[in-house]
Formats: sequence, C-alpha cells, structure tokens
Amino acid sequence: MVEVELVVLALAVVFVGGAAAMLGATAIAAWTTARLAATLSTLVRPVVLGPTDIRDVELRVAGLRALDHVDSGVVTNVVPERRRGASGLARFSRRDGVRFDLALATPDDRTAAVWVPVPEALTGGSRFERIAAACDVVPEEISDAVGAELPLVRSSDGGWRVGSGDASGHRRGDDDAALGRSFETERA
Repeated sequence: MVEVELVVLALAVVFVGGAAAMLGATAIAAWTTARLAATLSTLVRPVVLGPTDIRDVELRVAGLRALDHVDSGVVTNVVPERRRGASGLARFSRRDGVRFDLALATPDDRTAAVWVPVPEALTGGSRFERIAAACDVVPEEISDAVGAELPLVRSSDGGWRVGSGDASGHRRGDDDAALGRSFETERA
C-alpha cells in the first residue's frame, strides 16, 4: 500500500509541476503575442503628425509672425575666456577663446554670448576669422568689434545663431555643432 501511495504522491507532484510549467509557458506566450500585436498595430495604423485641422496650422503660423524678429545683435563686450572641451579628452584641457556678448533687440532685453575658440593658425576659414569679418575688423584687432552688429539667424529651437560673415552664407558642417554648443541666450 505504501508503494501505491508513493506512486500517487509522485504523480500529484508531476501533475502540479506540469500545471505550473504550462501556466508559465502560457503567460510568456500571451505576453509575447500582446507585444507583437502592439508592434504590428503601430506599423499598420496611419500616422497622424501634429494638428489634424488646417486652422491649427494657420493659428500656429500667425503666432510665429507675432514673435520678435531678430536678425542682428550688437556686440557689447569682447572678453578673452578659457573653456574646457565638451567631450572626450578635450574635457581635461582648457582652450583659449573669445566670448562676444551681444545685445538683442527684444522687448525683454535678452543678451546672447558667443564663445569662439582662437584658431591655431589664421587660415581664413575659422569661425573666429568669420566672426571678425562679420564685425568688419581684422582678427588681430578683435577688441574693435565692440559696437558692431553680428548677423543672427533664428534656429528651429527658438534660439539665435550667428550667421556667417561671408557672402555665400554657407558654413562648414563641423562648425555647426560647435557653434550650437557655444551659443547661450539669457535675459538681462
């Protein structure tokens, strides 16, 4: 009789263990199916980008027209300044540069600061030389830039960027990222 009880007990343990394993496998399969269904439904359903009514677009454009239009800033101060690099090994060293403080013609009297590194050699294509040219001064007399107007361009994030000083209006791609990092705007 004891052997029969042991066999029944073993069968009960196997049955409970099998039921737990089946329950776990079912839960995993249900979770995977739900994730796949959600992913497929996002791929299949139509994408709605932004407003669904043309009046919303028209109101947004009308609001953009009401924003302050700034196309230049007046250099109020030229300050030599050393800054650390943004990433990599450049973080451990400081680089010489010049900070241009700009007054912007906005109702809230914003100011902007542009930091430009001093180039190793004057090649005619560095940002320092382009900003000096935009201020109509030679790079060796950069302090004479006080009072000059720098052309500004409104960026997509609502801030301002210094436009190029050359007639073509083109900047090199490697300067775009550095220019974005060096531009700061604050309220006076």
